[in-house]
Amino acid sequence: MKACNKATLIGFSSILIWASLVAVVKLITESLSPVSAIALIYSFSAMVILVLNGLPRFQHISKAYVWGCGALFVAYEILFLVSIALSHNHDEVLIIAMINYLWPPLTIVFSILAKQLNYRWPVILGFIISVLGLLLVVNPDILNLHQFLHILQQNPIAYFFAFLGALLWPCYSVMTKKYAQGQNAVPLFFMVTAIALWDIHFMMDEVFIFPQLNMWLWIAVTGGLVGIAYSNWNQSLQFGNIKLLILATYFMPVLSSCMSMLILDATPSLSFWIGTCLVTFGAVICWKSTSEI
Repeated sequence: MKACNKATLIGFSSILIWASLVAVVKLITESLSPVSAIALIYSFSAMVILVLNGLPRFQHISKAYVWGCGALFVAYEILFLVSIALSHNHDEVLIIAMINYLWPPLTIVFSILAKQLNYRWPVILGFIISVLGLLLVVNPDILNLHQFLHILQQNPIAYFFAFLGALLWPCYSVMTKKYAQGQNAVPLFFMVTAIALWDIHFMMDEVFIFPQLNMWLWIAVTGGLVGIAYSNWNQSLQFGNIKLLILATYFMPVLSSCMSMLILDATPSLSFWIGTCLVTFGAVICWKSTSEI
């Protein structure tokens, strides 16, 4: 029982790290060239997770898992992180985070479509509530379509990348459940993500700004914590209270907003908080309305 509680607490620590990642990445990319800053963070993450987990045994891993899930993992991480880097200000960072946190209810919907979950009709209500919450976050005047389009046009690439990432992560989750067969290739996926980010940096001919000593510390700590979070999460899923951990992930929109508000010194509007709570509430309804087949 104690081992289960310890593994569950380890999983909660991963959720805390992920919730603060959005704000910390934004602070680092503001001081450096965006893609190279992300590449540096994930280079440290790849090294840490390799030390903690080592490389997987390729002869025992499904090719569909390595190539299919690997491509989805790398694409999601790049799209989400670059969308943060492309944000014009701290308010946009909060919106991008909320777009990304559509993935919990989307994961449930995709799992239902893949026939991995049984469901009851309230799942439809939960998904609608989450979408309405997101729309309220993006545009407080939720019925004003012209205003909604105007907000999206201010930074269409960043918002599109965040939304595409929110679609890719549920696909990764569903495919991992189907093809991973108990294997863990996340260390390999992190290596490829770091290499891909450096490739993008050089292809964009982006100027490399050499970090100062204090920034190197931020990068190393952030990258290390991200690597530890992924390593701990894998352990917590195997030995912790999975039902409680999954429920906790549905509160990440609220937790991430609180962490971003503190770290970025942002002041979200009341409509933002209402929308954030609706995203979480809708995800919880979806969760309560499903069961494993």
